[in-house]
Amino acid sequence: MRTCPLATLAAALSAALTLAAQPPSANSPYGVCAHLARGGEAKIQVEELRLMRQLGIAWARSDFDWSGVQPNADTWRFEHLDTVISNAESAGVQMLPILDYSVSFANPAHRHLDLWERYVRTLVTRYRGRLPVWEVWNEQNLEGFWKNPNADDYLPLLRRTYETVKGVDSNLLVAVGGYAGVPLEYIGRLYELGGKGSFDIMNVHPYSHPAVPEESLERRLGELRALMARHGDGAKPVWFTELGWPTQKQRLAAPGVLRAGLLAAKPGKQGAWRILVLDDPAFSDTSAPSDELLKHELPDPARVERLTFDALLAALAGGPDTADAVILPFDEHFPADGFDRLLDYVRGGGVLVECGGMPFWNPLSRGGDGAWHKAQAYGESFRDRLRIGVEAWWYKKGVIPEKMPVRFTGPAAGTPQPPEGFEAERFLTPNRLQPGDRLIPLLAGERDGYTGVAAAVYRYDSDLKGAVVVSALFERGQRGSSLPKQAKMVSRAYLIALRLGVERVFWYEFQSPEVDDLDQESHFGLTHRDLAPKPAFHAYRTLTAQRPAGSVNSERPWKSEDGALYFPQWARPDGQAAGALWAYRKPGDYRLTFSSPDVSFTGHTGEPVAAQGSGRTRTLTLSDAPVYFTGGTLEQLSAE
Repeated sequence: MRTCPLATLAAALSAALTLAAQPPSANSPYGVCAHLARGGEAKIQVEELRLMRQLGIAWARSDFDWSGVQPNADTWRFEHLDTVISNAESAGVQMLPILDYSVSFANPAHRHLDLWERYVRTLVTRYRGRLPVWEVWNEQNLEGFWKNPNADDYLPLLRRTYETVKGVDSNLLVAVGGYAGVPLEYIGRLYELGGKGSFDIMNVHPYSHPAVPEESLERRLGELRALMARHGDGAKPVWFTELGWPTQKQRLAAPGVLRAGLLAAKPGKQGAWRILVLDDPAFSDTSAPSDELLKHELPDPARVERLTFDALLAALAGGPDTADAVILPFDEHFPADGFDRLLDYVRGGGVLVECGGMPFWNPLSRGGDGAWHKAQAYGESFRDRLRIGVEAWWYKKGVIPEKMPVRFTGPAAGTPQPPEGFEAERFLTPNRLQPGDRLIPLLAGERDGYTGVAAAVYRYDSDLKGAVVVSALFERGQRGSSLPKQAKMVSRAYLIALRLGVERVFWYEFQSPEVDDLDQESHFGLTHRDLAPKPAFHAYRTLTAQRPAGSVNSERPWKSEDGALYFPQWARPDGQAAGALWAYRKPGDYRLTFSSPDVSFTGHTGEPVAAQGSGRTRTLTLSDAPVYFTGGTLEQLSAE
């Protein structure tokens, strides 16, 4: 796209700064999670709060840990909370406190409700008038935050907290603890137990990374609201107190195993490798290994071609010489449709790569609508045809470990690895190998008399002449988003959630700790560890400037029937019509007609955008990066 002249850029920046100078409203939908009350962030809270203010963030969610307030039964400490609340108030940011976690003298908290109530009452009384909403626990449906999680144990604690807070001040609001995901069964059980009257705000953490928000956010929110409505609670506001996409480094679970496997599958191979990758958004947006993942994992030289499912089948029709290897998605799903073509490819000497857990575990078939669904057949029938056997702890309880370290072996021996090896949960076995066929281990380990193979090459010299390279390690390293993708997720996730009526959304999180380059928990932030902005930081600032607090959704169509195009619109507090556009699945040039000729365009990270044409009709190149417009209502949209 062409950029605007410098004068236009200066005007846009001036407008953004004017908006940033206005104090955020407590009714703003814009929040962020930050560990301001403890740890390293407590030391830099003033700077973080200043930056939040620049972004237009109105709410900061932070733990008010019981253990930090009351380290033992006879000691109370409030200095750290007094400080962070005062600093937040000075910055114009409203704190959302989380009441959470058991202490050594009252563990578990739900078995010591009198002591829990004292903690709650003490804090609510001390900060009455300064903290309007109190959240009760965090992700209580996860084992990591609540031992043996269940609604039957959580509800008494929630109910006692609600009664205590309302007893101090009936105007205060209570948010149910933010659930990990959208656990309908858990929430339904809470309602069945009579929990409806024990909270004012429904609260979930609908993470979906690395999948994009368009794939599931609307459906999951609709299911939640339907459940609430069935229990007479449909009018209650919904908050997302955590939502985010991390940017940890992408890496294979065991770097080097794929390269070793390919070389063992085709020993003596000369010349460049031609690698075909099944990369079809209709099949999966997230499971195809990226160029970043494959960069150091393929024999050199290698040429990678990314193909849709139909294009891959068409290519394989040319026979096994079409490609040296075909890489399937890195998860437990695989296409049942077209499997005969894949089998013929292996039969003729081709190499198939299957990584990401149990191989050929979940077969998918394509319906008449083009969507992929779980096939009627079992994965075992497909594995049998390739003579691949699998096992895990539930096959032989007490014999096969649930988890076990494995190390490089066979053709992969000598590949650099961490001293502890790699942790495996699924294992490979031979399955009716024919004379001439071989199972060649690449990763193996032993524990308590059990020897397990976690990665291997099935190399055939029978009626099958090719090979299958298999890794049963879960490829969690591909779940990281790139920095540019994270920025796009900020805009798209917020715009969808707000269009669907979610009252408040808290991005997880503000600062990235960045203590481990592979751990997603280190990389959710809008900033780096040193508070240097990521692209997502600029995307958040642009979002709050283009859709300021107090904006009201326009009751107009906001996406295409096929879900490929999104165009939510709103009325800003200043009365201007505004909106955003992006092409989720169908990038290209689009003809746009507005109600006014005075429409301006801004990219999702704040850059001015110039559309072709003049007057009420413009042509704009759309991609998955949102473009904001201001000054008119979008009336028509069509592909050029």
